Amino acid sequence: MIGSNGVGKTTLISCLLGDLKTSKGEILVKGLSPRHHQLREMVAVLPQENQLPEKLKVKELIHFFKTISKNPLNDQDIDRILQFSEIQKDQLTEKLSGGQRRLLAFTLCLIAQPKILFLDEPTAGMDTSTRQHFWRIIQSLKDKGVTIIYSSHYIEELEHTAERILVLHQDRLISDTTPFAMREAEHEKQLTLPKTFLPIVEKLSYINNIELKNDTVTFMTKEIDNVWQDLQEQGCQISDIEIQNNSLLNTLFEQIEEIEKWLLY
Repeated sequence: MIGSNGVGKTTLISCLLGDLKTSKGEILVKGLSPRHHQLREMVAVLPQENQLPEKLKVKELIHFFKTISKNPLNDQDIDRILQFSEIQKDQLTEKLSGGQRRLLAFTLCLIAQPKILFLDEPTAGMDTSTRQHFWRIIQSLKDKGVTIIYSSHYIEELEHTAERILVLHQDRLISDTTPFAMREAEHEKQLTLPKTFLPIVEKLSYINNIELKNDTVTFMTKEIDNVWQDLQEQGCQISDIEIQNNSLLNTLFEQIEEIEKWLLY
């Protein structure tokens, strides 16, 4: 899930966990109510805020979580995820940096080997190298069949790690898409020409979304070479044309603008 602050990402996660009741409709996870005891045993949650006891050492927290887990990770796997030195594991959690606390909280979530993992802004406070390590762990979990639901502000992370992406804006779902569809959209280019070229543009193949804007005409195409060749044959000069890459962000902003226009009416 992606969206700005306050659009409802955390609220949606809370509903999926059964922590909040929905006003209508029904939520089922693997065919079970979110609060079903069988489901609770399969689920782990990394909340947006790090909630770690400050007066316990790292190794004490790890030991506690292993004690309460039916089938805990072994120490070797925990060390592979956490990547702390023995000195760091002997520290109180209050002495850790924000990124270290986030990685520790994530590691504690994994000790019980959950089948479903909820992550709310999981990489907040992490530096670049820690974020890269985090996503490598996520990929290994996906390879093992773990279902992962997470929210993020980083669109590039979603694009390269998610299998399904929900875009939220003003408490609404404005897009339900996939990384493949997003990459396809990025292959499109937006062309802008003076309005005098409209009769020519209307006869072009390989184009879509023709739109008049003041004194210009814009359209989208994935076949830029063919379109440019046709335009040149009709007397179009390079100085007449403006070309922009269509990015995922542009697509999302356009969808948001359409939603906001609809809400105004």
